[in-house]
Amino acid sequence: MDAPTLGFDSPEVFGGIDLDTGKYGESPEEMAVKQALKEIAEKNPLTGSRIALARMCISLAQNISKGNAKGRAVANEVATLGTLMAQLDPAIPDADDSDLPPELRKIADALASAPRPGGPTASDAA
Repeated sequence: MDAPTLGFDSPEVFGGIDLDTGKYGESPEEMAVKQALKEIAEKNPLTGSRIALARMCISLAQNISKGNAKGRAVANEVATLGTLMAQLDPAIPDADDSDLPPELRKIADALASAPRPGGPTASDAA
């Protein structure tokens, strides 16, 4: 039996996480995190352990907001939130291609840029 396909608007896709923003009593921190989670989920759906990480992010945003309101230090929570968000949406590292031979460098440059009339092409670099 196939698992049901859930749409992006379905709360079950987030394990019961409500990512709608602008609700009464919602802090700016919580709204920003929910918006970021929506954008992350659009690129790469939240499933399995990523749902748990998303829930922790929302909880941390709420704790940061409450801590700020009470004048508490929240640096540890902010650092943890940043780490969790980076796990949910990891940056793509740039490949270090500085040691490429000139012929391969030309091909890589040609493939990395949009074609333009009269510009370099992969066949020109060979």
